[in-house]
Amino acid sequence: MRQINSVKDALFHSLYRSALISTFFALLIVALLIFLSIEKDLRQEGQYLGQLVFKELRQAMNEGASYEEVNQLIHELNNNAPDIVYSMFRSKAVRDQFGDGRALTNEIKKHLNGNNDAIHIESLENIHYFRAIRFQNECMACHQNVSVGDVAGVLDVTFPASRVRIPISEVLMGLFLVFSITMISSYIALSSDLLSHVINPLRKLEHKLKETEGHHNLNDKVELDSDLEEILSIEHSFNAQQERLHSAFKKVEEVSIYDKLTGTYNRHQLEKLMTEETSRANRKALPLTIAMIDLNGFKKVNDSLGHTAGDELLMYFCKQLTEHLRVVDKVIRYGGDEFIVLLPDCPLDGADTLFKRIEELFLNKPHTYKGQPLQPKFSIGLVSYPEEDTTNSLEDLIQIADERMYQDKLQKKTQR
Repeated sequence: MRQINSVKDALFHSLYRSALISTFFALLIVALLIFLSIEKDLRQEGQYLGQLVFKELRQAMNEGASYEEVNQLIHELNNNAPDIVYSMFRSKAVRDQFGDGRALTNEIKKHLNGNNDAIHIESLENIHYFRAIRFQNECMACHQNVSVGDVAGVLDVTFPASRVRIPISEVLMGLFLVFSITMISSYIALSSDLLSHVINPLRKLEHKLKETEGHHNLNDKVELDSDLEEILSIEHSFNAQQERLHSAFKKVEEVSIYDKLTGTYNRHQLEKLMTEETSRANRKALPLTIAMIDLNGFKKVNDSLGHTAGDELLMYFCKQLTEHLRVVDKVIRYGGDEFIVLLPDCPLDGADTLFKRIEELFLNKPHTYKGQPLQPKFSIGLVSYPEEDTTNSLEDLIQIADERMYQDKLQKKTQR
């Protein structure tokens, strides 16, 4: 069973979801920015710190400072900046010529990988910036068995990550991206929920309303596929209205098609039904018999026993008539106590036999009204289509059947 929420609850959940999404993407963006800029920022910080001492060391070495004097200079620099550690490593050529000094390790060479500088993050508190010191032309006067450009040593500047200075432009860019991601993710989450729970159901309702124009498919119910109580209320109201409209439409349809008293087709359907049956008869090359029936003595029943008795007689006659006809046969109340019966795929002699049998039934089974038996007697006129269709007019066929019915009525009066 689906959970029902209000628009307020759905909005809250949507905002909560968008907040989670935006937070995730914001953290992802921040991590990406850090990843992309950390090496550049660390290198810049190392270059900045290294540059502070590089000139001092270069000048001291150019003046022929000894290993002890260079170490003393580095010691003083370290004392001036307690969170920074400056170290000097000597290449094998320098150590072979001058002796003492820290040896340049293969690990540092690997970090440099032939470059002038490199960054190595040991931890957030120990970030190493390596700066290669290479032999220059003026160095050749003191150093032997070396070439210009060879590595004479490496300056190692170790500092904590807290000293890294992030440019304000990068901070602003990060804030802008975080804000943009928050807005975009919120928009996506809200628009997705709005589309799923409100817009799509309303579009479905609009489509259903267009389908029902002209009273089509009024019995079909709509399911708006939403868990919002407001949308479900619209769905319930629409379906209830559809049921009421369907019921009302069926009643109107019945009134427009069927005779209220007898349940037979009314006269408004005569032309339509005759057109359908004659077209079917032509298409399948089958006979169609049209019968005109008139109740005998009906006015006398109304005058002597009242219209209620006359109505009961009409209902009884139509009920018995339809029960002894086929499903495909159609009875139309032409007016008052006159009826037209359409009998498809039934020749004239077959229809004559059928109505004689029905007439005998009424003689043997009269209708009783307040203890008084009423025997429905009728006169009938038959016409066959297409054999007797000389003018290609439905009205003329009815006129022929009516004339024959009148002749049958006169004949029965003579017999009485």
